[in-house]
Amino acid sequence: MKKYDEFDDVADIGPAKDPVDIKPYIHLVLKNWKKIFLWAFLGSLFGVMIGLSTPKTYTSETIVAPELVTRSSLGGGLNALSSLAGINMNSFALTDAMHPDLYPEVIRSVDMCLALSDLPVEVATRDSVVHTTLCDYILHYNKAPWWGHVFGLPMRGLSWMKGRFTPEEKTEGGGEVAGVDTLRLSREQEQVIAALRSSITADVLKKSYVLSVKVTMQDRVIAAQVANAVIERLQEFVVDYRIEISRKELEYYQTLYNQRHADYLAAQQAYAYYADSHQGTSSRASRIYEQQLQNEALLQFQMFNQTAQNLIAAEAKVQRKSPVLVTIQQGYASRRGSPSTVMLAILWFIMGAALCIGWLFWKKS
Repeated sequence: MKKYDEFDDVADIGPAKDPVDIKPYIHLVLKNWKKIFLWAFLGSLFGVMIGLSTPKTYTSETIVAPELVTRSSLGGGLNALSSLAGINMNSFALTDAMHPDLYPEVIRSVDMCLALSDLPVEVATRDSVVHTTLCDYILHYNKAPWWGHVFGLPMRGLSWMKGRFTPEEKTEGGGEVAGVDTLRLSREQEQVIAALRSSITADVLKKSYVLSVKVTMQDRVIAAQVANAVIERLQEFVVDYRIEISRKELEYYQTLYNQRHADYLAAQQAYAYYADSHQGTSSRASRIYEQQLQNEALLQFQMFNQTAQNLIAAEAKVQRKSPVLVTIQQGYASRRGSPSTVMLAILWFIMGAALCIGWLFWKKS
């Protein structure tokens, strides 16, 4: 009992804390419920105004699975043991320089954005449907909230003053992004590239290397078209990279095949001409020379046959390396846009009530 008394004495040391009384705060909230509701109502009106003034955007997602190039030295038994241990041996055995982790950087590159700028799209207006390019849609058909125009007035004024004293940049295609010179980008090209980079996001799952591409646009159909076009451009880029070496090898074997074929025909023609012109000759020297021509024609035929086999193998190698991306989900035109006016009204309703309550508590303290 003595030990417990000592602990009780130690526990009693220190000033006693009074419990917090929340009844006055609850009474304050109930007393001013009309004011709190007014603030919340004004906040919801502000949220509705923001929702109606902000152009809606739609997001389309495309999911693909890339093929991985691995070393053949890793046997199936080692891969099976590594899978049991939870280790992905493919991540250590990749021999392809174009790793799937680099696909997002390829998608956001300047060359990819310039290639996408020429994509034909359709813009639905109040009167008709306009057939144009993605570049023209971004430059002339994208909408901005009213406060964007208000805060952008000083910058537009400075740009107008600068344009009065500096020569205007000339671009091909009537101001559209038509050039491909990445060393000298025009103002419109930089604007389109920045808009595409901000609207396109790409993520790669580390375990399965599944690529997810999301495109956000103010037109839901254009968002789906751009999402599918990104995968098509990426497919072309990776295929060109994969089969570039195989194409060079195919060109080499094609040239070698043509050369061996010409040599074989020349040797065969020489042997046939000599055999026909020396049919009645019985000298040993002529028979030896005829045998040499026959052996030369046979040797040229064997070399030509081997070159033809190598050419067929190179053609098959090019065809085998063509498919590299498997589409799991294509982009579709989603009807759900953001921001939601209802959600903004609810959010600002809560924020208005919270601000009013906080102001009442601060005033009371």
